[in-house]
Amino acid sequence: MSAEMAVSGWARSWLKLSDRMALLVAGGSLCGFAWGHEGLHSLAGLAAAMPLLWSLAGSRWWAGMIALAYYLAASRGLPFGAGIFFAESAPLWFSWALWLAAGLVNALPWLLLWSQHPRRQAWTMPAALALTALPPVGFIGWVNPLTAAGVLFPGLGFVGLACLVASLVLAVLRRWPAVAILASVAVASNIVALQAKPEPWVSAWSGQDTAFARLQTAAAPNFLAEGQRMAQVLMIASQLQPGRVLVMPETVLPRVRQVNDFNASMLADLSAQLKAKGSAVLIGAEVVGPAGHQLQNALVVLGDESAPLVQRVPVPIGMWRPWSAESIAADPLASGIALVAGRKVAYSICYEQLLVYPMLVSLAHSPDVLVGAANDWWARETSIPTIQGQALDAWGALFGLPVVRATNI
Repeated sequence: MSAEMAVSGWARSWLKLSDRMALLVAGGSLCGFAWGHEGLHSLAGLAAAMPLLWSLAGSRWWAGMIALAYYLAASRGLPFGAGIFFAESAPLWFSWALWLAAGLVNALPWLLLWSQHPRRQAWTMPAALALTALPPVGFIGWVNPLTAAGVLFPGLGFVGLACLVASLVLAVLRRWPAVAILASVAVASNIVALQAKPEPWVSAWSGQDTAFARLQTAAAPNFLAEGQRMAQVLMIASQLQPGRVLVMPETVLPRVRQVNDFNASMLADLSAQLKAKGSAVLIGAEVVGPAGHQLQNALVVLGDESAPLVQRVPVPIGMWRPWSAESIAADPLASGIALVAGRKVAYSICYEQLLVYPMLVSLAHSPDVLVGAANDWWARETSIPTIQGQALDAWGALFGLPVVRATNI
């Protein structure tokens, strides 16, 4: 009888533990769903709760499940968007496998570094945050909880990032007076940020969203569509008022070759016109080098002497394919900084907006403005474009920078 009672008590205890862990996994999923809601960018601050839920897990596997639920929920638009992007080159299951694989890779550090001891969690938690932010995992380390620092500690820059990590560590150690002090810092920084006014020059910078369809495929270029697109883009740019700077989306221009190219010639003429009236335009294009290779995804600057602003981390598999001649060139260690219209610009092109380490490298150079450009024709029905905007706005808020975004959707 006593053995039966012991087994029954163990079963009840296990069920209670399972119920609690299931709630934590659901909480991780809700933190992920905080991403991707138009007009509610501050919800990204809930991402900071995921590491705390992870610290409460009853075992390593439950900890991994909490992290996996977070990443899968946050990237919920990927299987649908990737299904459209790869429709011509991959089976339907590929986009779902990509979604699951990326979630597993991001969750793996959290699985491996979990411990039931708070003192050990005090260093394994920051280690997991760092591992998912830095290469190689950082190449797909989107929606990192570190991004929440921009919502919780705006204007504090790298100090705000340290405050977020310190808050999480102190909460794990249950040092509540210290947590309360940092919470007061968060409230104060948000009050100051709300009262801050942009510098006068910021009003001269703006982004132009567009709604162009996919321009071409490698197998079937559409030269008529290319010509029409070029004409539309040039018209928008030519109507820019004197003294203004306009940012247009990624890859809205046909491919531009640096030598003997008609498109490049037209852009040069427009650039001279813009320069004469003190204006500048940043337009996304794939730029082909003089030798006909090294295809780069960049923002071409018209009306200014700046070289193209080249994307550092193209989306892996979709654009960055080192094994293919059609791969977009990557330069993960570049600064992501350019001088445009007399301002130091930190730029982030499409996929880079979801990552941590390229953004931190750029922001370490103390830029004047944060520029984002994306072409999300393939993801227009998903949460991906909104998440890109949330992330970019959060980093801009953290470092007190004006954000100028342009998206083709």
